[in-house]
Amino acid sequence: MAGLKFRVADDIEAPVDWVWGGFTDFAAIEADIRARDAEVVRVGDWKEAALGVAWRGSVAVRGKLRPIEARIAALSREERFVVESRIGGMGCHYEVSFVPLSATVTRVSVMLELKASTLSARLLLQTLKVARRRVIQRLEGAVVRQGQAVEADWRARAGA
Repeated sequence: MAGLKFRVADDIEAPVDWVWGGFTDFAAIEADIRARDAEVVRVGDWKEAALGVAWRGSVAVRGKLRPIEARIAALSREERFVVESRIGGMGCHYEVSFVPLSATVTRVSVMLELKASTLSARLLLQTLKVARRRVIQRLEGAVVRQGQAVEADWRARAGA
């Protein structure tokens, strides 16, 4: 079944190892998710991100609470990571790639692919297709905010 893909990128003024650390700080990401009224808990007693670690929870989508399951499907330090998730009848593939442009600039590219497996998920995909520009703006905004936080941490540490 055809899906819907969104791609965004941002250049972050920090070394790739620092950017990687900021974008894979899953404890901070979990806190951000909880602040948005979603529930997420780690499956198992893991402390650091590793291939196969997972989360479970629930999130409100269109006013209805839907279960969410996610796991790290790929993890190549300072290169890329992939989180595969399922929200109700929607499969999500979230891939983040890191490319060092110089010693202190890193390009972060994000690709989000959504695939529906139920009628209600297909209807949601149609709505997202219509609102594509707004979805991309929100995804871009999230990447830029995270990048700005990483840059600020890097500048504070580097004393700039």
